[in-house]
Amino acid sequence: MKLKKKFAQRDGTFNRVSFDNMLKYMMLKQEHIDELRVKYYTSSMTEELINELKDLEDNKDLIKHCINIFASFFILVDSPKTITCDKSTLSKITGLSERTIDERRRSGELPYIQLSDNYSRQGGRKVILFDPIEVEEYLRCMS
Repeated sequence: MKLKKKFAQRDGTFNRVSFDNMLKYMMLKQEHIDELRVKYYTSSMTEELINELKDLEDNKDLIKHCINIFASFFILVDSPKTITCDKSTLSKITGLSERTIDERRRSGELPYIQLSDNYSRQGGRKVILFDPIEVEEYLRCMS
């Protein structure tokens, strides 16, 4: 049975109580439910997220499906931003050593745009900007 049918009122409508009960059933905290309710009525992206959740089947894999939907929407909302990081953060993301990252950057194997920090007394490269799609493709190639 789909969640929207399971939590609909007796008259078949899906209202605020249905919304709250469905999200509580998914083990969300009340503060998150309150935030989502506000955003549901003001954001088309959140409305789309909730509609995806309503269409889920109530089964033993429900929580796994919910987590994947939330993760995909979080990534979708955050995807336009560029990824900025230093070598140590990039090392944590990719599993490569900082030395390997330097070698691959110098040889052009690693796509990047460098920014220099002009405000630091030390000067030199401080931040590396990455296109999220390029990073995602690079990580797929590594695995």
